[in-house]
Amino acid sequence: MSGVLRRGSLNFDCVGGPRDKGRGSLEANLYGGYRETRPGPKTPEISVIALDFRRYSEDLKKPPSAELGEQPPSRDLSQDVDSDVISNFLGHYTRWSFLWTLLLCLFQLPTTFHLFMFVFQLTDVRSDEASPMLADGNMENLDHLHTKLLERLLGCLTPWQGMWCALLSIFQAICTFHIFVYVFQIAPKDFWCARPENLLQMSVSEWRNISQSSNGCLLLDVDYSQVTYENNQLINWPENATDLGYRQCWHFEFSDEDGSAKTLVQEFELVCGRDILSLVETCFLVGAAAGAVLSGWISDRFGRRHTLMAFVTIQSVFGGILAFSTSVAMFMSLRVIIGFASMTVTVVSFVLVVELVSGKWRTVIGILNILPVAISYVLSAGLAYLIRDWRHLQLAISWPWLIMLSIWFWLPESPRWLLAQGRLDELCGLIERAARMNGTSASLPSNYRKTLEAAVPRSVQSPPEATTTTSVESKAVEADAPDPSESGPVNPLMVVFSAKYWRTTCLTLVIWLTLIIIYFGLTLHLSNLGGNIYINSAVAGTVEAVSICISILVVLKVGIRRSLIGYMLLPGLCCLATNLVSTQTGVIALATIAKCLIGANNAIIPTYTAMQYPTIVRNFGVGMGNLASGIALILVPFLWQLEHIDPLLPLNVMGVCGLIGAVAISLMKDVE
Repeated sequence: MSGVLRRGSLNFDCVGGPRDKGRGSLEANLYGGYRETRPGPKTPEISVIALDFRRYSEDLKKPPSAELGEQPPSRDLSQDVDSDVISNFLGHYTRWSFLWTLLLCLFQLPTTFHLFMFVFQLTDVRSDEASPMLADGNMENLDHLHTKLLERLLGCLTPWQGMWCALLSIFQAICTFHIFVYVFQIAPKDFWCARPENLLQMSVSEWRNISQSSNGCLLLDVDYSQVTYENNQLINWPENATDLGYRQCWHFEFSDEDGSAKTLVQEFELVCGRDILSLVETCFLVGAAAGAVLSGWISDRFGRRHTLMAFVTIQSVFGGILAFSTSVAMFMSLRVIIGFASMTVTVVSFVLVVELVSGKWRTVIGILNILPVAISYVLSAGLAYLIRDWRHLQLAISWPWLIMLSIWFWLPESPRWLLAQGRLDELCGLIERAARMNGTSASLPSNYRKTLEAAVPRSVQSPPEATTTTSVESKAVEADAPDPSESGPVNPLMVVFSAKYWRTTCLTLVIWLTLIIIYFGLTLHLSNLGGNIYINSAVAGTVEAVSICISILVVLKVGIRRSLIGYMLLPGLCCLATNLVSTQTGVIALATIAKCLIGANNAIIPTYTAMQYPTIVRNFGVGMGNLASGIALILVPFLWQLEHIDPLLPLNVMGVCGLIGAVAISLMKDVE
């Protein structure tokens, strides 16, 4: 028998001589394969190959049935180059083989559907329109698609993105100066009823002892024009002066212990019956609340870039004009405008930062974007200590920032906003500039614009042009009826309060409200707890900056939602724990710890809120949170009026707010 190996299969040469019963006969093959005989010429030596076909041997030896008639001898397929030993029994291609081949081909269809159907999920080739997946109603899927697409083209965090995120964080510092410097502009000074011109020679201590009440607001009802002061004695001073009663002072003098520079309180004599500092502060906060709401609509309508730079201009120009205020009314009016601009800059710059990066870097960069806020507290304290006059201080924090307008031309627009608006020319230019700086121009796909075109939402796509005359009439008829698939511009207010997002929006309002009551309740009124306002602010700002940096590691380790719960619960407990300490130092220490912890929460919450909403309403969603913060800011000045009832009552209210906020965060959905 000759053994032949062909194409990886073992075939048998069953042709042998009449006397060659041992090696080439069919019988020998069926009953044991190769025999231990010497190989013939030109036959390869194979020691042992045993193929056991014993169970088939009897059937093969049987003669064909008489009823079926003589069957023609079947073709021996063993000599075919494409055959193996099985071909002798199954054949090359039979009905049985055809049936199973057809069925197995069907398994290729599901795989092909999964691979190729994505093309039709993006674009309808018949109408050249975006699919329903790209309609505005399916915003989460659309936002996820845009994120993955831009992440592939721009990267998660490249040198280009890092540079612009660092520059944009400066705008947070600018806004913090305008918000926080007011604390130093109204720094408390000792005051008393002003001396008449004819009694200026009298010492302040002697004047205060004989003429007015202990709080410095009431003056003895004496005709001071008849009184003179000579040789350290009062002349014509009535003997029954203490029985004449008191009247309200209209003019005041202030201590020059901290220098001759004037504060806002001293400039406009905002003390006693004219103490409207809470109302003055409220004007700024009302503007901030309005900016929190409208900034979302403005930036979604006109873009992040132009909105940001326009309001930076307004903030700096009107901030400088504020230094020349001639009345309290003018000061309050300008503060409303500055509050609106400051909140707009805060929200838009933050949203632009988180839309430039992707992946886990969105959380990290979002937190680091708030880090300049804490640093600005330290810088504000140092700047206010060096520049005591409120007008000069206002100029110092306003006009120098006009230099930031120099980046207006180069500042990138949000790539997600450009894609959502279908502005592909600008988007492609932005991607190519980023690629040149990152040195990745060669890795950009040649047809990436086609991919971007397929991802443009339907509501902003250009309608296809008519190609035939007959189609013009049909399209004119169809134009009379509204197309349900064309949703047009999205109303962000309807989206954030839709069935899908209303719960998230309501919880966001509660979280931001309670957070800001604690944060700014401690930040803007740290002086109410006593101590040196400059030292307290610098120390609190430094510790808060460290706390923000540590919070990044905490978020990456335990998750963003758990971190927020802890950073809301612990400050609340610290505020409540002030009831257990008896010294002012202990109260200040607990309040400082609470401020640092809630400061970390304040750095994390904007990122967490932004991740709850899709790109098309993200700015508006963050703006809703800032609306709640604006309301909280309005309430904060009046919250501290409760200290007249009990000195620790404001801190107790903040403690309860911390507990409520922690519960609200626990009810929010987690994000990656």
